Amino acid sequence: MAKSDTPKELLDALELVTGEKAARPESLGLVAATQVRRVRSIFEDPNIVGIGIAQKITENKNTGELSVCFYVEKKLARSRMKGHKLIPPVLSADRKAVFTDVQAIGKVRPQVNKQKSPLLSGYSIGNLTDTGTLGAIVRKGKKLYVLSNSHVLAKSGLGKVGDKIVFPGESDNSGRDQVVAELSNILKFQAGDDFLNRVDAALAEIDEDFLDNIDFSIRGAATPFATSKPVRGMKIVTRGRTSGDTEGEVQDVHFRIILPYPGVGKIGFLDQVKCTHYSKPGDSGAIIVDKGSKKIVGLHFAGSSTASIFNPIAEVIKALKFRFVQK
Repeated sequence: MAKSDTPKELLDALELVTGEKAARPESLGLVAATQVRRVRSIFEDPNIVGIGIAQKITENKNTGELSVCFYVEKKLARSRMKGHKLIPPVLSADRKAVFTDVQAIGKVRPQVNKQKSPLLSGYSIGNLTDTGTLGAIVRKGKKLYVLSNSHVLAKSGLGKVGDKIVFPGESDNSGRDQVVAELSNILKFQAGDDFLNRVDAALAEIDEDFLDNIDFSIRGAATPFATSKPVRGMKIVTRGRTSGDTEGEVQDVHFRIILPYPGVGKIGFLDQVKCTHYSKPGDSGAIIVDKGSKKIVGLHFAGSSTASIFNPIAEVIKALKFRFVQK
């Protein structure tokens, strides 16, 4: 069963570590400021991948209790770690103690990288160098656009309006560039070690020559299309350029992570959705659908060998101001 309620003390602890107060620890009391500086220094360890709120796992069993979860590339024995790099078992937020957990997630990377069809959700698309997944055909104003990730369509925010978008993507087109759209809406990332970004997304306006060759369907989504908020325990379905049709389960809806983007630098993401593993490189841009309600919940953008991560769809719509259409 999906669980949407997150205790306030856990949210306060997460915010204390990664939010605005963490960027300005001098605004806190002496004890809290010392704790924040110590925990923030842990993120200098390249083994630390991200942080969020998830159910605590003990001896490979889910305890059912929520904790502030530190995600690591590899889980190391305490004896192999220096004292100042040990994750504290308990955090204090507003004088309330909350437990922490450490879970291995592997190396997380944006998943840009074969299938051909009319313009269709779940299939190969990209710019002239990057290949990912066409998320959906959407409408903004009176025009139709393809929706995918910024690192698929817009060179992670470094692209220019008017850049050519090809379908299938460059990795799949056998040397024949079929230009189907032009990059039109670019969201610039805020680079650095702070958690300031919420979406990795872009829009490209569809060329009028392809407006009669569109399939608006989205795998798993009922029409008329509707959106919903992802919650822990939700079963999801998706279709990606590389993986095809896959399923997963939402584990953390407060996932925060700093990712390396080539040519851009470190990009910190706030309140993303971490799931069980459902994706491979090339699936970036895929639409995520709640299996139960058949409503759209997210836009996939990154993953590792054990986990997959998506942007909440409400944040994507808010940033790009489009609507889903079925014809």
